Amino acid sequence: MADDAEPLVIRLFGMPRCEAGHQTFFPIKGLVLIAALLLSPSRFLTRQAAAFLLWENAEEKRAAANLRQLLLRLQQHAIDGEPFVVSTMAGLTVGPATRRSDLEAFLLSLKDEDIDSRLKGLLAVTGELLQGVEAGTEQFDFWLLSQRNRLNDQFYSAVNRLLDDVTRFGTRKSVDIATIADRALQLEPDREETYRLFMNAYARAGDLAASDRIFDRLIRHTQLDGRSPESETLALHRRLRARVEAIALSPSASSAGATCRRPRVAFLRPTKIDGSSFPSFVQAFVEDIANSLVRYRTFAVISPHSSFLTSDDASNGLYRTLRADYCVKATVFDNMRLSFAMIEEATGEIVWSLEVVLAERQLHSAFRMLSKQIAAALAEQIERLQLAPARQHDGGAYHHLLSGQQLLRGKCDLPLLRRARSEFRKAIEIDPQMSVARARTAQSLQLEWLMLGGDDPHLLHRAKAEAEAAIEIDPALGIGHWMRAVVALYQRDFETSAQGFFEAEALAPNSADLLIQHADALAHFGEKDLAWQRFQQAIDLNPLAPDIYWWAGASIALKRDDYRTAVDLCTKMENDEPALRVLTASHALNGNLEAARGYARRLQEIYPGLSAREISGVSPDKDPAANEKLYTAFRLAGIK
Repeated sequence: MADDAEPLVIRLFGMPRCEAGHQTFFPIKGLVLIAALLLSPSRFLTRQAAAFLLWENAEEKRAAANLRQLLLRLQQHAIDGEPFVVSTMAGLTVGPATRRSDLEAFLLSLKDEDIDSRLKGLLAVTGELLQGVEAGTEQFDFWLLSQRNRLNDQFYSAVNRLLDDVTRFGTRKSVDIATIADRALQLEPDREETYRLFMNAYARAGDLAASDRIFDRLIRHTQLDGRSPESETLALHRRLRARVEAIALSPSASSAGATCRRPRVAFLRPTKIDGSSFPSFVQAFVEDIANSLVRYRTFAVISPHSSFLTSDDASNGLYRTLRADYCVKATVFDNMRLSFAMIEEATGEIVWSLEVVLAERQLHSAFRMLSKQIAAALAEQIERLQLAPARQHDGGAYHHLLSGQQLLRGKCDLPLLRRARSEFRKAIEIDPQMSVARARTAQSLQLEWLMLGGDDPHLLHRAKAEAEAAIEIDPALGIGHWMRAVVALYQRDFETSAQGFFEAEALAPNSADLLIQHADALAHFGEKDLAWQRFQQAIDLNPLAPDIYWWAGASIALKRDDYRTAVDLCTKMENDEPALRVLTASHALNGNLEAARGYARRLQEIYPGLSAREISGVSPDKDPAANEKLYTAFRLAGIK
């Protein structure tokens, strides 16, 4: 289609016209001829067919003479020497200048895979084809009516497909949907099916308010006509409301009770485990964390200047003058591993701990993350002590949690995922504050989204809500941050995902389940070697791993171009169905096309109708080249 350097100059949608700035009038029949050539199956017409279409009632010789005169006039309008119509011995065909027409822009966009190009093609449609042109002859009127109907069907089919694609991961900006909606509803404001398309699109993008505005717009429009919306529209509105209400069930943070005295927190000067020295920035790092907490009103942070001076006297009189309710100790281990522990002074109990590696590339993230995490943990602990004694989870809820987790550890298939989620929901019904059950619910929703081909953003919206609920209930629980990071990855929010995994791993550095998910994410970020290292660490901690570990490892091996290893890891799975994409691509890229086609057939049975482009697009890779490699592999395997 035409790019920004070549603006459209021939308008065939709406009132037909040429905007090239020529002094001579552009003949209307010339615009009709260009449209007819662009819309003919081979973009070719015989002179006889063209003359009959334009001058049906004229004698054959007269019609032929009129056509010759029209072609001469069109030559005067060539753009930079490029004609709109090319005349050959056989007949007439489109010239290169037709790429500057809105009709050509739209037709080309129908075959394009790029979302922005398809959006531009839709926006090129500003009205019906050749609006206002009426020949009054049977042949022309039939041709024009049939072409208008065909283009109308193509336009709304393209709108439907584009909306599905831009909302596939639930994160496309609503402004894109609004742009398409304005054009589609402007062209045919009475088409109720169009309103339903945009109600659903906004809901898929997570913008229910905009979905409601489309519904309200329809209500106003139908009231003017003295009618009510169709039952299908009303049913859709109820379904969308129900979905959002289900997401909105996430608990809100419990408010802190009134206090008569703010608890006091003291940060001690960091020490190294063997008593040796460490880089000076470590102390600055801890001091920065302490200083970042002064914005909180529920507790007071003693100035690091004073608390550091008393660190050597932590058990004697000088330290007691600080009147600290909690102290935070930082211990430095080898390889710049830093361990934090928050200790309640009254009992000596460690109420919170965290470990982080101060690698140079992670230092900025660590500053931001630790300040937030320590503050959240402190606030939660203070509220717990003020409001009630330490609560225990209900035994029945705990039983359902364990049952669900056991199902998740089995083979990867939809029935088990849904049974597991049912167990987690039962646990939450008994104990709404069970954060780990919320996080596991998020995990089951995200896995179901993936196994269904990544085409239902409502599952990702629900997973995100459950993960955020888990974090709100217990900010120090690593699995909540882990699941929020996983959802962010598949919504293509790479920065949030990387940050979330960093937080989760700091809170749970020895969780094999977390390590395998972080490994998979690192591969999608493009850090393939580091991803493989994390995968090996996870397997070391869980050598008899469930299917999801081998699936993730095979995906990483595929990204590292180690196709044989990818296939070998898939053989360790009890059920290889979730890894069919990996198996198809690995065999295809390794030259085993017969095996690749076999897996491709199974893949298409599970995801009927999905193209190679759509299947490859499920993988949330930061580098577009990774998706192109998958696309090439699926094409080699015979997927169109």
